[in-house]
Amino acid sequence: MSPAPASVPRLSDYTADLSQHQKSVAFVRFLSILHNQDWPVLPLHAAKIYANRWPLDPHRDIIEKAAVTPGTTFDVDWSPIAAVKPLADAFVAYAYAAAIIGKMPLRTVPFNSSLPAQTTPGVYGWAGQAKPKALTKFDFATVTVRIAKATGDIVVTDELMRLATPGTEVFLRDALAAGVAAFVDRQFTDPTVAAVANVHPASITNGVTPIAPTGTTGAALVADVGALMAQFFTANPNVMTATLIMTPAIAAMLAGATKSPTLTMAGGSYSGVTVVTSGSVGTAIVLVDASAILLATGGIELNGSRNATVEMVDTPTDPPTAATVPVSLWPQNLIALRAEWFVNWTKARTSAVSLISPTAYVPGT
Repeated sequence: MSPAPASVPRLSDYTADLSQHQKSVAFVRFLSILHNQDWPVLPLHAAKIYANRWPLDPHRDIIEKAAVTPGTTFDVDWSPIAAVKPLADAFVAYAYAAAIIGKMPLRTVPFNSSLPAQTTPGVYGWAGQAKPKALTKFDFATVTVRIAKATGDIVVTDELMRLATPGTEVFLRDALAAGVAAFVDRQFTDPTVAAVANVHPASITNGVTPIAPTGTTGAALVADVGALMAQFFTANPNVMTATLIMTPAIAAMLAGATKSPTLTMAGGSYSGVTVVTSGSVGTAIVLVDASAILLATGGIELNGSRNATVEMVDTPTDPPTAATVPVSLWPQNLIALRAEWFVNWTKARTSAVSLISPTAYVPGT
């Protein structure tokens, strides 16, 4: 039997990916210009600098707009800030696609929304002639998705922003996107992450009783994943959006142990179940009904300042104390950049998630 032909990407897919890449780079270029000048710089001035620095950029027309009349919300020829939005959207799409939640068919809902969720299926049965018919009932719960945001600040020198070569732009974009995506991945899947009211949600695995691994070999991995799927589908017999989440190393080990033609370290499918991989999953293998996870997400906001005072630690004191050491950015020629991702999630029902944890499988065994 001849092997199946290799899958060839469509030209339209390649073109769309390339366009998104170019837009996200253009957005970071424009961001760097905004921080090159004495803060705050007028967006129109920044647009002129952009056009002079990169005259052949395919997105120059999005950045540079003619200033001929006062701007209004309905004038499509005005406002460089509004025109930059497609580039910002490309950056948001880049970061979103890098995270687990961007790879799963989760059910999206608006922030601050309360939704009814059915928690029991009811009872049904046959009824013969002249026989009593069983009554049934449903149980519902109210699920609320509040506003929450993941945030991170970085401090760089003014010289780094001024020397924003194409390599620097891609590095900055990738660092911000990868950092936000990795943090959200950990918060989404780490069983130890409990909800903090008005701050952040619990992970989807928090409070779920895990299946203990039976060993560290490839055979144990195959058996454990089988037990995980059996438990999950017993609790969720009609699920069509089941998704396995694991690290690339475990995916590669599982593919090798089963000689699966549909699974690679980048994901794929295993026994017909979609597999998503992330290095931030840690020592857990998670099986989730993606349609039972309610996701509220907004855009990533990027802000910057030359005049802020910050505490140069990754665990700032809250509230500040006498021991807090503030650093003023302006005297030291520093710039602070902030990325914020408005995102929150919750489970519509408790049976929607099963997991194996903590794993310690050894590749090659």
